[in-house]
Amino acid sequence: MTSTTDSDASYPSTADVSPVESPRRSPSTTSISSMSSVDASTDKANNYGKLVDTYGNEFQVPDFTIKDIRDAIPKHCLERSGLRGLMYVFRDMLYLSVTFYVFHNFVTPETIPFTPVRAALWGLYTFLQGLFGTGLWVLAHECGHGAFSPSKKFNDAVGWIVHSSLLVPYFSWQMSHSKHHKATGNMERDMVFVPRTREQHATRIGRLAHELAELTEDTPAYTLLMLVLQQLVGWPNYLLTNVTGHNHHEKQREGRGKGKHNGFGGGVSHFSPSSPLYDNKDAKLVLLSDLGLALAITALVYLVRTFGWANMAVWYFVPYLWVNHWLGTSQLPLAANFRHFFLPTSRFLFST
Repeated sequence: MTSTTDSDASYPSTADVSPVESPRRSPSTTSISSMSSVDASTDKANNYGKLVDTYGNEFQVPDFTIKDIRDAIPKHCLERSGLRGLMYVFRDMLYLSVTFYVFHNFVTPETIPFTPVRAALWGLYTFLQGLFGTGLWVLAHECGHGAFSPSKKFNDAVGWIVHSSLLVPYFSWQMSHSKHHKATGNMERDMVFVPRTREQHATRIGRLAHELAELTEDTPAYTLLMLVLQQLVGWPNYLLTNVTGHNHHEKQREGRGKGKHNGFGGGVSHFSPSSPLYDNKDAKLVLLSDLGLALAITALVYLVRTFGWANMAVWYFVPYLWVNHWLGTSQLPLAANFRHFFLPTSRFLFST
């Protein structure tokens, strides 16, 4: 991870201090070098010496390169096919439709009069629809990466429709996500996740938060609270306020970041065409993303008025929360793998 902060080992870190004066290094501040020990006196042929992890297990540093890994992948896995990709989209839509049809017609008071059983089955429905919805989300994600088909226009058309239906601003997310991949782990440019610096930890509020976290991190109540906050509002809050991304918007080359900061009211959002996350030329794509969301929200409002909040909560909104859950918990590669554990596997290459 790159940072402008001096990483000298003598620099004080609150991660080594706990309220009960029993030092314990925080996982977030533990470097790879501190997680292994090197015994250069053994295995002279190995430049690294003997490497031992924190559990005392010896391991060898792999000597293969990214090119070696790519060359080991069968060539057909790297071939993009718009037709095959579209078949996956239709397949997941079929799963969604069939599941809705079965539950809507057969999980009824007439067929299942016992209310607790019926409620449990509808709970299962939301879980299944969340899995299928995550499948669609991942396919739209591949559109954003250009891995769905060889055609950029086709990728963007499919991605815009699918992501908009899941309340994701397709082009806005695509642009920030691309910048994230170009600067992953950079403390000043990463668009998704930037850990707190030593200076932030060293402030009075930062140290208090750290010490409270040390005291409560293993308690069920704290864990539950963090899970609920992360899974329910983490993803929407990121889209709305860039809450976990970098906050160096004053450096935006066109001056769009002047006086703007992450957080509500800070002017940094995936939905704003004037956001410092983008350049001036990108404004029209942000507006196109907003149009897709406006159309999806209009359709949802119509459905709510027609069928009621209770029905739509079960049919769409709770499965939508399940989708956010899988994205927040597993990240995209694991979400894709989990989903394909239940569904027929494909040869589609997920490049996140």
